Amino acid sequence: MKYFLAGLLGILFYCFCNISAQNNDYYISGFVTDAVTGEALVGTNLLLYKDSLDLDKTPLRGTAANKFGYYVIPLLSTGNYVLITRHIGYRTNLTEIYIIGRRQSETVSIQLNPKDIELEEVIIEGERQKETITSTVDVSTELLSKLPTLSGEIDLFKSLELLPGVNKSSEISSGIYVRGGSPDQTLTLVDGVIVYNPAHLGNIASTFNTGAVSDVRLIKGAYPAEYGGRLSSVLDIKLRSGTKEREKGTVGLGLINSFAAFEGPIGESSTYLVSGRVMYYDVLQKNFNKNSTIPRYNFYDLNAKVNYSLSESNIVSISGLFSKDHAYSPPAVSDTDYDIEWQNVNLSINWLQVNKKSLLLNSIVSFINYKFSSKIGVNPNTVSSYTYFSNPNITDFYIRQNAEFKWHQDHKFKTGFDVALHNYDILYSDIYNEALDKNLYAGKDITSAEASLYFQNESKFTNELSANLGGRFYYFGSKKFFRFEPRLSAAYNITSDLTLKGAFAIAHQFLHLIVRNDITLPTDLWYPSTGNIQPSKSTQYVFGFDSYWYNQNYLFSIESFYKDMINIYEFKNAPQLNPLDNSIEEQFTSGQGEAYGVELFLHKRKGKFSGWIGYTLSWSVRQFDELNGGRKFYSKYDRRHDLSLVVTYRLLEYLNIGLTWIYASGQRYTLPPGQFIFDPVGTGGNSHVQFNYTGLNTAQFPDYHKFDLNFNYSFRLFNSDFEAYINLYNIYNRFNAFAQYVVLQENQNGEQVPVLKRITLFPFIPSAGVSIKF
Repeated sequence: MKYFLAGLLGILFYCFCNISAQNNDYYISGFVTDAVTGEALVGTNLLLYKDSLDLDKTPLRGTAANKFGYYVIPLLSTGNYVLITRHIGYRTNLTEIYIIGRRQSETVSIQLNPKDIELEEVIIEGERQKETITSTVDVSTELLSKLPTLSGEIDLFKSLELLPGVNKSSEISSGIYVRGGSPDQTLTLVDGVIVYNPAHLGNIASTFNTGAVSDVRLIKGAYPAEYGGRLSSVLDIKLRSGTKEREKGTVGLGLINSFAAFEGPIGESSTYLVSGRVMYYDVLQKNFNKNSTIPRYNFYDLNAKVNYSLSESNIVSISGLFSKDHAYSPPAVSDTDYDIEWQNVNLSINWLQVNKKSLLLNSIVSFINYKFSSKIGVNPNTVSSYTYFSNPNITDFYIRQNAEFKWHQDHKFKTGFDVALHNYDILYSDIYNEALDKNLYAGKDITSAEASLYFQNESKFTNELSANLGGRFYYFGSKKFFRFEPRLSAAYNITSDLTLKGAFAIAHQFLHLIVRNDITLPTDLWYPSTGNIQPSKSTQYVFGFDSYWYNQNYLFSIESFYKDMINIYEFKNAPQLNPLDNSIEEQFTSGQGEAYGVELFLHKRKGKFSGWIGYTLSWSVRQFDELNGGRKFYSKYDRRHDLSLVVTYRLLEYLNIGLTWIYASGQRYTLPPGQFIFDPVGTGGNSHVQFNYTGLNTAQFPDYHKFDLNFNYSFRLFNSDFEAYINLYNIYNRFNAFAQYVVLQENQNGEQVPVLKRITLFPFIPSAGVSIKF
């Protein structure tokens, strides 16, 4: 480790030596935006020619705009240049530039005009392949709008579940399960701000306005040093800022949900975007299906963003997010009772600036609050009679600073720091009592501080070899815990259509999502690292290749992964939760785990007919000295097989069809395979039935699979754009379980026999709606 750290520090010193030695060199930099809306165009390709334009010659320089639409072309001399700017769906722009030596940096911001064009690349954009980040998928919102959804809006999280390596969970789960990891092990950022629970129930919609998404990046493992704080993966989402063209709005009405969004300019230098949604599925159930055993559910959310340009190189944005979900048991269910709620509140200020040396600085100050409440009770006649209550309340205050400098045409240096103050108000109990919520002494209150510093260098050594080398220093105040995390990824182009890639990363996580193996309903208890609870640690390895066929119309990739985890926590068997003492940590047990597998991905990228087939074969294993007799067992996130089929077809110019079919091995849980009668001897007691538990998570839910279909038709009426949709969710009415348990019932002979009960969420649901843009 010390040699790796010395090497990284050597690269850092070399970078700054080069930066200081380049005082006589010149830079071209600026932002690339949509000429109509003013939105940043991420991934735009830029080619620079010296003196005159000659397409038969190799360009002098080439680069791509980053996630802010910002680009830099360094190490130029005085003279005349021609800059070509290209982006899918926009007209190519040619700009003449004259560097005469008055300033070291020339600001050349470019506005591209949209044009109608057939979408060529629907999910993995060619411009992004220049970056050496293994296990990365960049998702096109154009594709997402064509796929089936339950709510009629862009369904980001359900769409991500269609990718290999992103596991299908149960219908009630929220968030994504990546490569055998739990949802808390995925870092979700929206405009650089952490969102603890980014999806509504069953991932039917995200907690933010996906119609305003401009860029989505999923890094499934071994992510670079600029990200940290989670063990497994990163979901990085950037939202639009609102159009500068004119006041616009979208209103949508559907059978089970409705939504509205408004955006426009505020003067010459500012824009705004505000949106809200409400789902009233439970209202329909109460009025039209009163005897249904399907859980009742509703949600609502509100998003707002104001963007203000202080100058061409200084942009400030203020964002807010609020969402609330509620799932509860219907009256028709008598043997179990549950009431589950969660709520997100996010407020942030983001300042983007460029200095005279073309150094890009991004500063973020954010306030985050996340609440979760789970009240679960099961009838005493069940085999595993239990009650459970948890109500964690997490409040964070973050300061984040990122810097990016392209010190050489083939090298980009990034550095930054995070400082966070966390407060965890954790309430828990074996029973629920309203007095608990009002008792100031119940539960546990923990405050801790966290800080990190990272640096990384993205390098292109030759036309064939590129790499991303970096590291992250971590400090966690509760334990005075200080660690270094090395990160490395590399890619080698054997041919223009075949690339080998690999990555290695170490990561730590200081916040634990602790669940109970004996309850299949959500029992989320978020708990921080303390003096007794160690931070979790993962070591990841990734290796694979990408192959392009038929003029890059098809992409075929294979990627293997291995992840080792230590200091992961679960509840002990039969935990005793007393909210009036501080013994909660005594109910946890520490263990280790590993996840490994291989992913296959065949993707048709161009034409009216597009889509993909993805398959994952994986294992997720845990081992705890105090659980399962110390033997290894499969975790609840283990999915042996995971298969997805995605097809989109443009039938007519304004009519699109999308279909998806998914299959996954069933979720694992603990179920007794047998029973015996215990007859006490010499005590005078009555005999009673006992159940024989042979191990943890030895049983599985039935395999999860469903088929969805979507029709989307666009038309103009009364000088406005309309979009009508018909969604057929779960067409063949598959009853996918999200909870199972055993109850004792009397048979015809009056004997108590065990019966397996199953709770399902979404049956076949046809939905239709229309939205209007004005």
